[in-house]
Amino acid sequence: MPSAAISCLLKLILVSGTVYTVASGNQLHDRQLQVLGEVVSGPARGRPLTLHLDAALPADVQQAVLEVEAVRRAPRLTMSLSLNHSHGQLSWHEAAAASLPRVASSSSSMLHVVLWFTPQPELLQALWHHCKPRNLLLLNMGSTLGAEVLRAESLSGVEKLVLIGHLLAEAEQDPDALGVYTVLPFSPGGVQLLGPWRRESFGSWEALFPDRFPSFEGYTFHLASWMIDYPYLYRKNKTSSQGRGITIKVVDSLSVLLNFSYTLTVEPPELVYAGKVNGSWAGTLGMVYRKEKNFTVNMFYVTLERWKDFDPSAYWSFIDIDVFLSAPQPFPMSTNLLRPFTFGVWATVVTSLAVAMSSCLVLEKTGGARGLARPSATSVWLQLHRGLVGQSVPALPRAPWQRVFLAVWLPCCLVITTAYTGNLVGILSSPAYPRRLHTLRDLADSDFRYGCNDLILNKTHY
Repeated sequence: MPSAAISCLLKLILVSGTVYTVASGNQLHDRQLQVLGEVVSGPARGRPLTLHLDAALPADVQQAVLEVEAVRRAPRLTMSLSLNHSHGQLSWHEAAAASLPRVASSSSSMLHVVLWFTPQPELLQALWHHCKPRNLLLLNMGSTLGAEVLRAESLSGVEKLVLIGHLLAEAEQDPDALGVYTVLPFSPGGVQLLGPWRRESFGSWEALFPDRFPSFEGYTFHLASWMIDYPYLYRKNKTSSQGRGITIKVVDSLSVLLNFSYTLTVEPPELVYAGKVNGSWAGTLGMVYRKEKNFTVNMFYVTLERWKDFDPSAYWSFIDIDVFLSAPQPFPMSTNLLRPFTFGVWATVVTSLAVAMSSCLVLEKTGGARGLARPSATSVWLQLHRGLVGQSVPALPRAPWQRVFLAVWLPCCLVITTAYTGNLVGILSSPAYPRRLHTLRDLADSDFRYGCNDLILNKTHY
């Protein structure tokens, strides 16, 4: 009898403990989802989102994330993040990230949010390889902190990086409190606690995502360079190993501002500027790809192949391209007689002459004297045309309506002829040319065949 009572008591304790654990877990998830909504509607308001959901998250938790009001209203892209451990490659869930345009995924305005139970550096490495996020928020849905993942090498190039996870008990009395953590890559302090999450404390983007690179603390960067990039990076003479040029002035200014030093290489070992040899990167980019150097400062065009394997900086130099065309021939002299007036003005003059002729013929039939021969259309046209060419009327008409008509018609002819002769003098004084091309759209819409001269390869492309 006592053993049965003890057994029932143990079952009661186990059941109550399980209920308490589930309730605590649901309460923690609700708090985490609340914080996610406050981040999206607060400091990240108006920014596009990319949600990376750990495939290990239960389906109800993933659905709850997508039903957060602020997340539902924000423009977003949702992807499932997992890793195929048997092959060491991304699983099919991450295929969407591989097809995501780098221009969009690495945008300075987009916020990438990773939600997981257990931090996995391998997932972060895959995320960096495919998306190159500039702004990254790690939200730990588990009960452990896992803040050391912030020091992963794959996150060293992220400009804005924050982890929101379970706050240590000694830092806050509330067991469900969440802390905001970040790391300064060049600071010896390691992971830093920015403080417990409070919406009023992290209401702005700058408060939640502080500058991770305020100073490089005297770090020495090793630069992959080839000193043949005049006027950007070159040597004073063939025996000198000291770089000169615009790039050196820029790097020197940045080294003083950000407290770092640097070393240069005169030339890469393969003597290849920035290409692939036998399928592998060689030259200056090869040294960076093999992690022999930190970065390169030579001038490169950003191609799709380079874009996939490297993270280019913002553009700081542009090359002006001039378009040269042969000068067009002037219009023929015969066209100068028509150019004083536009097509609309000529159409108005012809229409007015036709209306005047019709009116004269109608008035001759209705108001002309009986028994007299009526003028033909040709004679009427000649009479009206005299005013347009500056000729006077040989005799004053006898009919009153004819005199009134001429009193209206001749001043109109005077205005037309004065405007025509004035414009004609201006046109004859300087030759006219066809409209030249002014924009790239004009060039694209034209019939010209255009090409580009490659000074490096000494080739012309059409």
